[in-house]
Amino acid sequence: MIVFRTDGNPQIGSGHIMRCLSLADAFRNVGQAPVFITADDCFRAVIQKRGYECVVLHTEYDRMEDELPALLPVLQRLHPRWVLLDSYYVTPRYMSAVKREVPLIYIDDLNAFDYPADLVVNYTLYGDKLGYPPTKHYLLGPQYVMLRKEFQGVPKRRTAEQVRNVLISTGGSDPEHVALGCVRHLKEYPSNSITYHVILGAMNQDADEIKRIAAGCPPVVLRQNVSDMRSLMLQCDAAISAAGTTLFELCACGLPTVTYVLADNQIRNAASFEEAGLMLNAGDVRENGRFAAHIFERLELLIQDQPLRQRMANRMQTLVDGCGAARLAQEILTFIGG
Repeated sequence: MIVFRTDGNPQIGSGHIMRCLSLADAFRNVGQAPVFITADDCFRAVIQKRGYECVVLHTEYDRMEDELPALLPVLQRLHPRWVLLDSYYVTPRYMSAVKREVPLIYIDDLNAFDYPADLVVNYTLYGDKLGYPPTKHYLLGPQYVMLRKEFQGVPKRRTAEQVRNVLISTGGSDPEHVALGCVRHLKEYPSNSITYHVILGAMNQDADEIKRIAAGCPPVVLRQNVSDMRSLMLQCDAAISAAGTTLFELCACGLPTVTYVLADNQIRNAASFEEAGLMLNAGDVRENGRFAAHIFERLELLIQDQPLRQRMANRMQTLVDGCGAARLAQEILTFIGG
């Protein structure tokens, strides 16, 4: 058995949970039986709907050392072969305490300290540049990005001459109110030729205001509870997205994108995608009072340059084939001995 210890909530969004679910699915496909442990019950229903047991500790997600008295007895009861940990709030003491009970795998993108883990996974574009200590085992690079199975086998994109549909993705919780800013901008500067598909995250605190504005703004189509993200991405000609794991989904679909930063851990990710010629980076929305206008200024560069969009699409789909979760599951099973 593998145990996933991860969290999701309105403060930190859904990214950690969703990528762990993708990896859990890959393990299930090869006969493993993952179990999830979370601090609270924000995503328990989502996890259970995917067919996994979810143990809720009823602790604070950002005070992980305090949860050890609750976590360690659960690990002793479940007796897993190993634990996969995915959280930015880990500490050396916490990781060491877990590792004393069971072998430990850590999902990383920061190299914040010398992790006391048996295996470290980093699927970012810059993982091999972080200077990890050579005494550990690592799986590095976007070939290990944990995407849902639907992003495998996506056909090569041929970009349209004109942009007719734009996807706007701001994450599950959107703490910096980017979706609201975007629909306000589109209300003030409506487009007669482009439809904007705004994904309204389940924990978006601005949902009521966004719906009110969208009702009087024909270019805006709100998308909730999207069950087929691949089809929506393939329907669109360009995208706006926060610099999280969604960028790799967009790469699998070859969808030219303007990305932006809404958290410190996204700064290097957004920069690396732009440096590789994969996307345009609109910068940190927390530092720009007119961030929506700036995002749409960058989007206009994509709209007006079809050859640029095609070059981006080619590079994106060369980088990501959608098979990272299955590949990572197999590498982990090989590492731990079957």
